Amino acid sequence: MTFQILQLQMNEYKYHYLFTSFDIETFDLEDFKYNFVNITSFRLVDVGDVSVRNILKDMEAFRSEHNNEKTYYRKLRTIQVMVYFQKDSVIIYKTVCNSISAQTEPALAYDSVYIFAIGLKTLEQSHALRISNVSCEDETPWEGGLSLINYINSVEWRGLTGPIQFKEGRRVQFKLDLVKLRQHSIVKVGEWTPQTRLNITEPSLFFDAGTMNVTLVVITILETPYVMMHYGKNFTGNERFFGFCVDILELIARDIGFEYILDLVPDRKYGAQDPFTGEWNGMVAQLMKYKADLAVGSMTITYARESVIDFTKPFMNLGISILFKVRTA
Repeated sequence: MTFQILQLQMNEYKYHYLFTSFDIETFDLEDFKYNFVNITSFRLVDVGDVSVRNILKDMEAFRSEHNNEKTYYRKLRTIQVMVYFQKDSVIIYKTVCNSISAQTEPALAYDSVYIFAIGLKTLEQSHALRISNVSCEDETPWEGGLSLINYINSVEWRGLTGPIQFKEGRRVQFKLDLVKLRQHSIVKVGEWTPQTRLNITEPSLFFDAGTMNVTLVVITILETPYVMMHYGKNFTGNERFFGFCVDILELIARDIGFEYILDLVPDRKYGAQDPFTGEWNGMVAQLMKYKADLAVGSMTITYARESVIDFTKPFMNLGISILFKVRTA
């Protein structure tokens, strides 16, 4: 996806991308770091956490110690799950991670195997494990299955994906880090938990318009009561305009943190396409030619306009009706 963004030259401050992948730190974002493109994502594995680093350190030490022993392993992307067989029981050791930027899926696999091993070990301490023959025709459940599930649900442990705890078979007490691309690295700007939901801990980093030093050009058109104009000599710049749309623009600029220059569209038109030349006029043309960054006003959303510019969600819907007298006879 990053290749398509670069190919379309959509890597400027005007664009904001929310990556749904939890592995943004494994992506090559070198071409995005210094042009102020807004990239935000969530992260499940925090490699900066002390407990996570200790696990990764133990993995590396274990791999060095048992490198020459006979192992049976299965590759899970960047992680190898190593299983040792000893007598009749299975001992599942810690995985080996090949990179400090551990991917989320193999990290979840590691935590799952480890939690299963803890539950199985606890079950073995209180019950003698007997493995019976499995038949596809005879649907006989394993007698220790329910106890194993109960032991797994009672496990509390901190793994690669953070604290692990279960309630009624579902994982609770976990968190997602909200991260944002800065000029030099990925930085944490907040976190999300099932209990507190989204909490932005670094709003200055998340809404940082001062770094870009950009003033947006906004065009509008006079239409009462949406955009109106003071004609007195004491009003200059943005102070010349007032109205419903102007108030909305001011609130958005204050919340997001950007400056703007508001002015009237030169030809005083909303925007229509010439049926012969195909050229647009009005505010639509100003946006298409990048002479303005935003257009504010009571513009009707039509299919033709929507095919060349982007609209926000409409704040008002109006319908055209025809009134006529009903015949009484």
